[in-house]
Amino acid sequence: MIHRFAGALICCLLAAAPLQAAESAVNMLFDEQDTIMSATESKRELGQAPAVVTVITEKQIRDMGARTLIEVLESVPGMEISYPTDMATGHTLTVRGLKTTEAEKTLLLINGHRVNNPYSGSWTFLFDEFPMDDVRRIEIIRGPGSALYGSNAMAAVIHIITRNADDFTGSDMAATAGNRGYIGEHLTTGVKSDNGNLMVSLNGAKTDGDRQFIARDAAGRSGFGNFWRRQQQGFLSASTGDWSLFAMHISKKRGTVLDGTNQIDTMSNVKLRQSIATLTWQQQHDIWDLSLRSDVDLFSLDPLWQLFGGARLVQPSVKNLTLTESGQLRYRGWQDQEWTFDLSLEHIRQYDVRNIVNGQDLTATQNHNRNTTRNTIALAIQDEWMPLDTLTATAGVRLEHYSDVDNHASPRLALVWNATDTLNLKLMYGHAFRAPNFIELYSANNPAILGNPLVDPETVDTYEIGAALQHESWHLDGNLYYSHYKNLITRLAGNPQTVNIGSETLKGFETELRVDARKGLYGSLSYTWQTGRSSLSSGKLPNVPTQIIKLSGDAPLPMDAHIHADLHWISAQQRAAGDTRPPLPATWLADLAIRAGNPSDGLSMSFVVNNIFNHTVYSPVANPTQSDIPFHDRDWFLNLAWAF
Repeated sequence: MIHRFAGALICCLLAAAPLQAAESAVNMLFDEQDTIMSATESKRELGQAPAVVTVITEKQIRDMGARTLIEVLESVPGMEISYPTDMATGHTLTVRGLKTTEAEKTLLLINGHRVNNPYSGSWTFLFDEFPMDDVRRIEIIRGPGSALYGSNAMAAVIHIITRNADDFTGSDMAATAGNRGYIGEHLTTGVKSDNGNLMVSLNGAKTDGDRQFIARDAAGRSGFGNFWRRQQQGFLSASTGDWSLFAMHISKKRGTVLDGTNQIDTMSNVKLRQSIATLTWQQQHDIWDLSLRSDVDLFSLDPLWQLFGGARLVQPSVKNLTLTESGQLRYRGWQDQEWTFDLSLEHIRQYDVRNIVNGQDLTATQNHNRNTTRNTIALAIQDEWMPLDTLTATAGVRLEHYSDVDNHASPRLALVWNATDTLNLKLMYGHAFRAPNFIELYSANNPAILGNPLVDPETVDTYEIGAALQHESWHLDGNLYYSHYKNLITRLAGNPQTVNIGSETLKGFETELRVDARKGLYGSLSYTWQTGRSSLSSGKLPNVPTQIIKLSGDAPLPMDAHIHADLHWISAQQRAAGDTRPPLPATWLADLAIRAGNPSDGLSMSFVVNNIFNHTVYSPVANPTQSDIPFHDRDWFLNLAWAF
């Protein structure tokens, strides 16, 4: 049935491709999708960007009926959402075969503001379900990005760009209901005047969550997960003259799939909050642009963790305040070159670190971490040069000085050759790093994690070859990559001490065919092959699929309606060396979304079913004494929206 569904969808899209000539180019998907800002911080055509990039537009997000960031990322080649293999407390992201508990080797930006918290380096705990109602586009760089963005940008950079006060007027509201007790609300309004522009957005969502049946936890017991969530978010965008302000607050409460010791959880209650504000002044001229910005970020974690099946309750709270001042100058006035200079100063203060165990305050004697500071100075220099009309060379480096860990330099080099009017070839190298987070540096009084102030940043060197073949109605992209991770920050079995040891080598191939037949009729087919080895284990990297196929199609329906379908196939996943369990078998799942009405003007309604055939999908668990965890049960959502 899978191959019939895929074949029929591809044939329909390609058969409709000749209709492109009769359609106006206005509002075609490629017009919105084929430009990119995040690869160089300047606008470039997608095929000429010196990086492997996927752009998800507002139109695609609405057509697929996606509510959250993780739902969107599942459509990206080389990316997969699952639970971590070592501690199943929430979602994590696998990129090109690289899976970690906190997804700390990927960087998440929201309107240029980095939201990975300094405490754990993670963004998935709080932003995995970031709402999509006000998102204009998501730009995703697979591969290193530290030459522009610094720490954490090792495997990927994900940049969410929202609506702002300059491009939105009017109001819209929406309400969503679904199974598992899901309820969501959304309201946005924007106004413009001679004195300035203002936009305000509010979002809320709650769900009883993935109460999946766990056949066997770390203690050998069975029961249901307790992964409920409650989330509220609001943001403000304002502008006047050369000034603009973006401010956002997000608050989340959530349970866990299993507790901190991978046992059935009944009591965990994790509270997270993050507030950000960015004030920007910018001017643009013929040969130079200048921008100055101030960023403030306040992150707080106030959890109640259940351990050992409820025998121990711990509340290790912490706050992080980050202040950043930065300036960027772009200069285009010299010999077909565009120079970028970016200077930033960052101050991080971790404070109010407290530890309560079974109701007893142990902050003074047995704290889980410590109050501390980190100061960083960074200078990024980049040159984009066209020595020939058909050749672009991009070279850059970011130099960073840290007050608490080793300094670092992150170079990059890329060549993009326009071989023909329709074919672009890319050759790229990038070096990236991740500074150790405060857990890895300073954790204490924890039998599983002991910090090490002497640990160094971990690094990666990535080499990529890419090709992009473009036509009016279809684009075909492909790339080969090789990444070598060194100085990995980890803990060895039987020893909680954080150390730099070992390396990993990841390599693979990604290709994607996108078809934009005519307005509203488009689709894509991607294939990913990935493999890797670790110096700490024999054989291939465990618990990640070797192959992934993703098929997506969209088509207009009568009476201003639209239909979207997805089909994902994931190959078998090998176990770790010494694990006698059979591999996790290959699996597949299909999603369907139907919308009636125009969501940008008037009343619209959408109905989404994820895993429509209720196919059994499991997230692998590394501990061979545990059972794998069910993932992706069938879910449905009904959304009503009104734009006015």
